[in-house]
Amino acid sequence: MSGILSRVCGVIGVWCVGIMPLLLFPTAGAAVEYFFDSENGVDANAGLTAEAPYRTLAKLAELQLQPGDSVWLKRGGTFRGRLAFRGNGEPGKPIRVGAYGTGPKPEVLGSIEVREWERHEGGVYKCRLPREPGFDTDVYGVFLYDVGTVPRRLLREPDRIPAVPGRFYYDKAANLLYITTPDGSAPGVHRIEVSVIDEILLLDRRAWIEIEGLSLLFGNRRHVSVVDSQHTAVRNCASLFVGSYGNPNVSLIRCTGVDVLSCFLYENANGGVFLTDKTTLCRIADCTIAKSISNDGVTMHSGGRDKDGVRQGITGDCNTVENNVIGLCLEESIDVTSGDGHVIQGNICYGNGNPGIIVGHDSDHILIRNNICFANARAGIQVSGQEDEGARGSDCVVGNLVYRNGYPGLELDSPDCLVANNTVVDSTERAAIRISEKAKGTRLLNNIVVTTSPAISQPSVQFMLGTPTACGVVLERNLYFHVGRPDGRVIQTRDGDLTPAEMAARYGTCRTDLIADPRFLVEPERYCTPAPVSPAMGCGAAVAPVRASGCAAVLGWKAAGDRSGPKYPAALITGKDDDAVVLWLWGKGPAPARRGDEAFLAPDLKAEAAAAVAAVVGFEGQGDLVAAWTWYQAALYNLAEDDPQAIDIRRKVAAFSGQTAVLQAIRRQFAESNLARARELLDAPKKKWDMIAHYLQVAASGLPENDPLRAHVERVVVDHRAELAPYLP
Repeated sequence: MSGILSRVCGVIGVWCVGIMPLLLFPTAGAAVEYFFDSENGVDANAGLTAEAPYRTLAKLAELQLQPGDSVWLKRGGTFRGRLAFRGNGEPGKPIRVGAYGTGPKPEVLGSIEVREWERHEGGVYKCRLPREPGFDTDVYGVFLYDVGTVPRRLLREPDRIPAVPGRFYYDKAANLLYITTPDGSAPGVHRIEVSVIDEILLLDRRAWIEIEGLSLLFGNRRHVSVVDSQHTAVRNCASLFVGSYGNPNVSLIRCTGVDVLSCFLYENANGGVFLTDKTTLCRIADCTIAKSISNDGVTMHSGGRDKDGVRQGITGDCNTVENNVIGLCLEESIDVTSGDGHVIQGNICYGNGNPGIIVGHDSDHILIRNNICFANARAGIQVSGQEDEGARGSDCVVGNLVYRNGYPGLELDSPDCLVANNTVVDSTERAAIRISEKAKGTRLLNNIVVTTSPAISQPSVQFMLGTPTACGVVLERNLYFHVGRPDGRVIQTRDGDLTPAEMAARYGTCRTDLIADPRFLVEPERYCTPAPVSPAMGCGAAVAPVRASGCAAVLGWKAAGDRSGPKYPAALITGKDDDAVVLWLWGKGPAPARRGDEAFLAPDLKAEAAAAVAAVVGFEGQGDLVAAWTWYQAALYNLAEDDPQAIDIRRKVAAFSGQTAVLQAIRRQFAESNLARARELLDAPKKKWDMIAHYLQVAASGLPENDPLRAHVERVVVDHRAELAPYLP
């Protein structure tokens, strides 16, 4: 039967009164399935079975779908044009668009394949593009897509014919496309896809729609826009290689209850998923989002400010971003700068140009829980922002593992936050945790802060030109271990570098903080989890919300045996030799070998220990026991207790003349270094008296009262008392 006739289930009643016409009373119709096959279909078919399918998406656009109807695209097929259809579902009867058959996901392309090329000059080739129906106004993407390979993007030259390999230029006025292939070969030997359709899927004022199991490629500006829609899901789709105009891969605008689930978003032009303008109660979960050419993996932004300075298009509230793997973005993995009450949990955020996760602008009451953030160029997690639209801070940063980030592992710049049960390891260029004067009322509880290399001199915690008293910040039940600061002066305030005991005496906080080796397990899959014998076990304070496991008594992000938090994937896109991983995530290839991903996810601890021991040999040869002792500590950190190498190192450390003398030498070394920094600034033409005061205080703080070097520092202070007075306690 046709789609219309199939809805008429029968005649319920027939009656006549005088010349009353015959009336038919149809019941609600049964759901209809429509089939599409890009190879063997015919648009003149009925389209109601896999044996008589339609062929093109143009036929889909003609259909008026009803609640419960389904549209099936054949796996392995290639469909071109917009994925457009009419109709809405209803509760319990969504309209579904998915895949049938076997093989890879059906591909929906916003591009045309160009085969007719002529040489322009040298290695430059050109063609005139056909003006097919649906061709949009410009070309922002050209891709090489040979059989069995991952597509390769050609870079866009906006205003000139390319002169180097791997570029394209579109002369819009002449409708001519010029390209150079990456290897200099003629384009005719490749499959060349040219993006001509701006948007592959637009759902505007739609409800109860499910899109599942499709691949979307080569949209000119974006792939999916969901606008003014509710109760819709995009599930298990691959959306790859958006043209480089600068729109997100997936946009949710003024939506409620829209989910993006288990999708693979790759080579995004301007971000992966974008939520804005009253978008509320939406969920981004179980996705892999990698390589955003600009912007973020997941973005919650407003629409900027109008001419009067009023922020427009503020994102709605209570969206969830969970259990995603997001990395290699130009900016952040997750950027939350609009809306309140969002939940960011269970994500792996890595390899970004900015922080892994950032919260700011008008957002507040954000829960950031059980995430892993590593190898980001800036912070692991940054909580900032306090604006007129109502940002009040009050964010919770709980149970996260943050390691090997360039800037602070945790950057705190927003008021009244709870920062609890996090593990922060090896921030290479800044303090592990940095607290600004804007973070008033923030509490740091149950955290483990570790620096495993003497080459990292930054403190564990830094108050930027402030103190805990001035900021109203509380630090309790945290554990610090810093092999480069064995004197325990791991917290930096404007009064100098201090131990937790000195912090307690001066400011009344850090009274229960520890200096101790956390005794992490030496296993990459359980990286940075305390062993059962760790001093981090059983000494935490109860906080809410606790980690997903509910085990607040253990310091740090989790203990051995705790299965909460994200799991490292079988393989990871790293930016190098990724084709096998991309094909696997796309559903077009087998799971790849690990390729050494363990070293990217968590370091090869044995190799790091060996490197530390190699450094020790050099320092021992120079007679520098201070450096040798600190590098030995770094080696021990990366070795199991019963490792033969660890036993040998402990024997050597015990043979030193005594740790007391070594520690005294280290303190003097710190003092000399900071005094030298102060003198450099004193010799500069423009003197930064606040920084000079800081270095002088740090230099003096680690020296005994009768030390001649301390007296020298005090003389410098006296000589410049007038200039330094505003910056000294």
